[in-house]
Amino acid sequence: MHKILVGTLSLGLGAALLLPATSASATPTGLDEGAGAQALPLSETSLRVATISTNLTAPNSEELYGQLLGGGNIEATRVADAISAVNPDVVVITGMDAEAKAVAAFQAEYLTSPEDQRSDISYPYSYLAVGSKGLQSGADLDDDRVVGGPGDAWGQGAFAEQGSVVVLSKYPIQQDDVASVTELKWGEVKGGKLQEAQLGGALAASIPVMNNGLWDIPIEYRSERVHILAAQTEPANSSQDFSTLRQHDELKVVSDYISGAHYLRTDQGAAAKGLKGKNFILAGALAQPEGSATQVDPLAKKLGSQDPINSAGNYLMPSQNWNLLGQGRVGDDAPASFQPMTGAAPDAIEASELIWSDIQY
Repeated sequence: MHKILVGTLSLGLGAALLLPATSASATPTGLDEGAGAQALPLSETSLRVATISTNLTAPNSEELYGQLLGGGNIEATRVADAISAVNPDVVVITGMDAEAKAVAAFQAEYLTSPEDQRSDISYPYSYLAVGSKGLQSGADLDDDRVVGGPGDAWGQGAFAEQGSVVVLSKYPIQQDDVASVTELKWGEVKGGKLQEAQLGGALAASIPVMNNGLWDIPIEYRSERVHILAAQTEPANSSQDFSTLRQHDELKVVSDYISGAHYLRTDQGAAAKGLKGKNFILAGALAQPEGSATQVDPLAKKLGSQDPINSAGNYLMPSQNWNLLGQGRVGDDAPASFQPMTGAAPDAIEASELIWSDIQY
């Protein structure tokens, strides 16, 4: 059974569409609404936010777009199954090429395609986050005596949009007020651990502290402003000797941004104002899967989040002024109406690592 779609699919880099948002009750919709599965209705002031770690990336720019055409990409199918099952109002996708054509193809071929059995879900608004990963460092980082190429780019990315962050929303994104922290140098972090990393020369002076970035993305939610604080830090497969120290300081930057630390300036040139007393939820890749509790615990305690839901290094942490109504992960504590697609592999949806939180102010 397919839902009636509201909104128009048209995406641009870092751009939100000026279209009315779909009316969202944050009630999960199953893949077979006639199967008798019951989902508890939520208050109209509740918001369902989700994040999912993906491998929706390709070796070359615009290649993912071609891989997504036709609706047969296995990873995209896994991700779409999970998103459709939970029906979040906002979803933060990490590890996806932040290219407009690829995101449009993912929505058209997987989230709203009439050719599959999953319930359609429409996101009229999007933000394609491009950070430091994939930008050339100007140094011979891979020590091959040649400057240039992915080995000498920050994060060893082949292009700027590779494996970044995509935010899809049913509610309008306040594009002009998005703030990002991707250019901040590691050496500019007050009280940071750069010296312990024993890096020298041009690398020490120019390396950005964020492996990819931190983005403060305000959405207009029922006449209120809600901040989606999306992050992507040091990846689990990082081979850098300094990755643990750097990730410590990446999480410090996230904490300092929330606090409004005086040293911290955004890419837009403004001093961080902080989010104290504001409605926000931190979402995305905050830690490597192994040992993540040790890395993230100080930040979670600062936010008052005693047991933040996480999966594969991705986290959801609402600010203290939200009431947490429920949370879960697909394949574990999924919403009551969740049902696997007919013919899907048993681990297909669970492997996509989607986690969700229902929050209310």
